[in-house]
Amino acid sequence: MFGFGKKAKKMDGIDILLIKTEEGKNRTFYQVAFPSVVANDVISMFRKLQKSPFNKQEYLGDIGGFRMITHLEALTAVQVLDDVDMEAHPVQIQDFANTLLRRLEGLQESGQFEESEDFAFLIGELTMLRDGSFVPQM
Repeated sequence: MFGFGKKAKKMDGIDILLIKTEEGKNRTFYQVAFPSVVANDVISMFRKLQKSPFNKQEYLGDIGGFRMITHLEALTAVQVLDDVDMEAHPVQIQDFANTLLRRLEGLQESGQFEESEDFAFLIGELTMLRDGSFVPQM
């Protein structure tokens, strides 16, 4: 089967998405790590969030105004060479999603945004990522 070995290897890997922040206090970028098997869904959700009106500092804090700059696919290992530098350590998708989710839920509770399809979609996707219940589409 043509390409079968490559696809099987990709499914076992880890992807890392580099996200650049404009005016983050502690970081200028984040490395967000997630299983390769859910990469298409994760990247799609982050594209939607990046283009949304919620991608502002007043809504997402230090992460606000982010843009995706690099997607590293199907890694089998990540070695951190500078243990002291916070930016050198990849953030697990569950932790990153939890941070975003708490900020968006705070906006919802304060009444700053009316319910919309996009807002509900982002809340749902981030909840699944945080809880580890993100099921890939086969």
